[in-house]
Amino acid sequence: MKTILLLLITAMVGTATGEPPKQLMLGRYKPLWEDSPFTSKPIVTGPAPVANPLEDYSLGGITKLADGYFAILFNKKDPKIKEVVSPGSSSEFSIVKVDWAENWKETVVTLRKGSTTGTVTFEDKLITIKAPVAQKKAPTNAAARPPIPTKPSSGSTRTPRPRVVTPPKR
Repeated sequence: MKTILLLLITAMVGTATGEPPKQLMLGRYKPLWEDSPFTSKPIVTGPAPVANPLEDYSLGGITKLADGYFAILFNKKDPKIKEVVSPGSSSEFSIVKVDWAENWKETVVTLRKGSTTGTVTFEDKLITIKAPVAQKKAPTNAAARPPIPTKPSSGSTRTPRPRVVTPPKR
């Protein structure tokens, strides 16, 4: 019992002679509420990549003219929509640069649409020629067919004799 009493007295004397608690600075916890993983914004590393404004188009053909280039663009979503770009046309596109390749399918054309630029290339599925659809033949009736002309006969049925020429003797 003496030990319990001794501990109790020591605790009372320690609290009576101790200093009051120091008030901590509020800024100490500032990073917790500003950089919380639940409220923090994602870090932006730079400008967002701009999508190619011409990704809906494919190159259908390109040729060099005396005063510029002539190009045909196919819309990938609707290949029936075509855009013609030439020096004298009133197209929304203009040709900036053409990078000719050894293989014509690898040619890259840089175009400008307004203030943005983009590139277009050939796409195999848009430039291949589709085979024509085979048409069904109408049923034929042998009686309705006209007769096939034959060689007129001379009246004789004998076969001609082959001509044989003997070489001269030397």
